[in-house]
Amino acid sequence: MSASPIPDHAVVGASDPDRAVAFYTAFGFTERRRGTIDAAAAHALYGLDGPVDEVVLGVDGSDHGLLRIVATPLAAPDRGDFHRGGHALDLYSTDVEASVAIARDQGAVAGPIADYPFGPVHLTQAQAYAPDHVPLVFVGIDHRLPSVLDERPELGHSELHSIVACVDGIDAETDFWIDVVGLRKQSAFPIDVPAVSEFMMLPRHAPVRMSVMRGPESLPPRFELLAFDDADGRYAASRPLVPGGLLLGLSIEDVSGFVAHLAAHGARTGEVVEAPGLHGGLQQAAWACTPGGVDFEVRGPTR
Repeated sequence: MSASPIPDHAVVGASDPDRAVAFYTAFGFTERRRGTIDAAAAHALYGLDGPVDEVVLGVDGSDHGLLRIVATPLAAPDRGDFHRGGHALDLYSTDVEASVAIARDQGAVAGPIADYPFGPVHLTQAQAYAPDHVPLVFVGIDHRLPSVLDERPELGHSELHSIVACVDGIDAETDFWIDVVGLRKQSAFPIDVPAVSEFMMLPRHAPVRMSVMRGPESLPPRFELLAFDDADGRYAASRPLVPGGLLLGLSIEDVSGFVAHLAAHGARTGEVVEAPGLHGGLQQAAWACTPGGVDFEVRGPTR
């Protein structure tokens, strides 16, 4: 595999795309493109029948950290508090209290604010449930990774800072994303802080482990793996795409070659199809799933 994949967006399954768009717009996202995924691509990528609508959102000043809101007619599953699979979206915030107030003004349930030291940094975090029960985490930190807020702090919120997936066997899954997919390891650490369980609105304190990965540069979005080592949870697949389903989107130059590489190393992969690109036109695209059960999509130029 000659080129490294670049994380550039998250796919979000939506029962009502307009409602989802309105919610994320309240945090500074704007509509970049609206269109339709044809029946063949909708089936190959998301396991959905018939053409489906999609809306691409981004934050002014950044071409990174985009959201692809994809309509789905399926019923939302009962994921439970500790579900595995696509788990959460994170935004940097310059004022977490204000972020929580905006979420509540939009009708969302929001949890308490956690304010705590973690190693050499200080964190302020809170979580609200976006439409279709998507956990949206606001992160205030005194040493951020690169984001649009570096140049435009007046925005208050970043583009998508990271997408989180929850897994069993985090060590093997991290190795797959680094050794096979080709992401870079940013950090790995345990979190045993009751305030974190509280802001996540968990029914009890549950220590977690995390791995943070990135593309060739440190540009958003980053990809985080989360593991609840002492809390069982059901697996919630993102294909077929259900309301609240989350997938990381990767860009790479040679989609067919990359998909073959993934399959040769134990991933489940789908047909390579043409689908609307983030910025218009058509791209090659394919669904894939790691041996640990994390769904994602791969996109690149048509050949």
